[in-house]
Amino acid sequence: MNIILASNSKRRHEILASCGIKHRVVPSNATEYMTISRLPEQVAMINARIKAEAVSKKVKSGYVIGADTVVLLGKKIIGKPRNASHAKNMLREMSGKTISVYTGLCVIDVKKENLISDYEKSLVTVKKLKDKEIPGYFKLLGPYDKAGGFSIEGVGSFIFDDIKGSYFNVLGLPTAKLKEMFGKLGVDILKEIRA
Repeated sequence: MNIILASNSKRRHEILASCGIKHRVVPSNATEYMTISRLPEQVAMINARIKAEAVSKKVKSGYVIGADTVVLLGKKIIGKPRNASHAKNMLREMSGKTISVYTGLCVIDVKKENLISDYEKSLVTVKKLKDKEIPGYFKLLGPYDKAGGFSIEGVGSFIFDDIKGSYFNVLGLPTAKLKEMFGKLGVDILKEIRA
């Protein structure tokens, strides 16, 4: 089965590979949509669809997976940090609070022109950080390519205290939800892995 990941994300690629899902990566290079007038799950699903549709136009067949992760702090959607100062301020704002992480997914069966969209939500509590700790974490976390500015893996595990919901959603690819969506398209992804 021809599975195509419409994402530059190394983590999403690694998650699929770790599940035994053979795929190839075709970055969408699509412009992400961002507006405060929509719900975070809508923003995530719209962006996932934009990415998947951009790549589906480049291929004749297969299943294209688009994904987008949005972080909500209070009522504010937090995207990827613009620069070092912005990244540090994000971490300062999240300190001691619970954030909501939404990942929108879109899977397109290119040949049949079938499309399915959905999302997953997780809650993550960030430890209370001392102001003097923030520059040290910033240096180690590599924040620029991630929604909310930081990863839950590695050094990030020192910061994130509690997760309610899918851990893989927080990483950017909720695998249980993805399997469910393939099922709705009539594909048993486990059968493909076993093959």
